[in-house]
Amino acid sequence: MNAPAGFWRRYAAYSVDALALCLIALPLVWPRLSAAPATLLGELERLQKRVWELMDAALGNAENPYTAALGWANDPALLAGFAAVSRQLLALSAAIAATLFALAALWFIASESSRWQASPGKRLLGLRVTTLDGARCSVGRITLRFFAGIASWALLNLGHAMAGWNPGKRALHDYIAGTRVELAPGAPAAMPAAARSWLLLQAAAAFGALAFVMLRYLQLLQDALDSGRY
Repeated sequence: MNAPAGFWRRYAAYSVDALALCLIALPLVWPRLSAAPATLLGELERLQKRVWELMDAALGNAENPYTAALGWANDPALLAGFAAVSRQLLALSAAIAATLFALAALWFIASESSRWQASPGKRLLGLRVTTLDGARCSVGRITLRFFAGIASWALLNLGHAMAGWNPGKRALHDYIAGTRVELAPGAPAAMPAAARSWLLLQAAAAFGALAFVMLRYLQLLQDALDSGRY
């Protein structure tokens, strides 16, 4: 048997697959995505209008703002508006999730049970999925491995993280399905330079997004201080 694949190499391969799946899914979910903003904005405008009406009524009656705000929690119009927005967001999220899940099932089961024994991302990085004795996995075993991945996600990715600290570099779904991810024959032991660059790009994007959110928060806080709200 070949050496087991390391955690970061496995993650790099998975992220390549995930990017490809998102690009494939985009045209399928685009009609819903493009229609969602107009519908949601309409509901949000109605919610905003109702909030202003309640605020005007509270000011007109000289009510205590805190007491008035507590009473809004039982306002039928507000409750109906929040319920409508929640239903739309839930329906949109469910449609996107179902599309991605179906595509991922076809993508991983078909590719990892093929003669390549690897998804496109894994094959690109020189990895393959095998049984514990190094043999090619059956369609049934790969199907079990795919659905066992739900447990890894449900544990807030701790099931995936297991591949980073146990000797066999196996994730939770590998233990459930009796599989392992190893270096393909002829693959270099060191992670390819392109894969390292891909990981660094993702890290830079994540830190950039975090920095943007923090700077935006500080800007809003500074604006509030300048306006004398605090």
